[in-house]
Amino acid sequence: MLREKRHELILDWIEDYGFIQVSKLKDLLGVTDMTVRRDLQELEDKNLLVRVHGGAKSLNKTLGREFSNDEKMLKNKDKKEYIAQIIASNINEDEIVFLGAGTTIEYVSEYLANKKCTIYTNSLYLFKKLNKIKGIKLYLIGGEFREITGAFVGSLAIDFAKDVSFTKAFIGVNGIDQGRAYTYSVDEGLLQARILDNAQKSYIIADSSKIGRKDFYSFYNIEACTVISDKDISDKNADLIRKFARLIN
Repeated sequence: MLREKRHELILDWIEDYGFIQVSKLKDLLGVTDMTVRRDLQELEDKNLLVRVHGGAKSLNKTLGREFSNDEKMLKNKDKKEYIAQIIASNINEDEIVFLGAGTTIEYVSEYLANKKCTIYTNSLYLFKKLNKIKGIKLYLIGGEFREITGAFVGSLAIDFAKDVSFTKAFIGVNGIDQGRAYTYSVDEGLLQARILDNAQKSYIIADSSKIGRKDFYSFYNIEACTVISDKDISDKNADLIRKFARLIN
């Protein structure tokens, strides 16, 4: 494939998704890592994209800073508690469940009393809350710690997750748009995608303020998932979700 055509495809992909991984470009273009990295460098030199660790992102979709766990905890609190109750109602005894990082899912800990199930999480903050509940068999997935979200990520976490099959997995996102789920961190997104792939039933968690929004990294197609949101979701946004996935609200 000619260099000009490769550059066109790279820019088209980034325009659609905001981010592209070197590994995906390698498969998409049928070239080596070295060729992909050289193409990205040339495009960055022309001020057409920004190279980041593991890939490149769009100049037009660069977002602000990532908010801390404490900052997120009280934002849309009523909506998060509403969603947390829905999540808890979908967790049954004797199931092996993955609960991802994120403040909405942290509220689930308030509604799991007397549920005898097995829970895996990569969230240190959620782990500390679940550890106080009797009857739950609890596992914390380790890896590289992201203090800002309290999540363990990286290759160690992914290596563990790829060999575990979950009855259900609940993953929080920063945005859903056009059938794609978004998060800020590439490392968190890669782990979340692996978890969702390994679950018999996969759930995407997004309060109504996150529907129709994008964030830095598009990590999953929601078509194989059920989306859990709150009752304040607009009819328009609910229809946008139902075009691709089942919606519970």
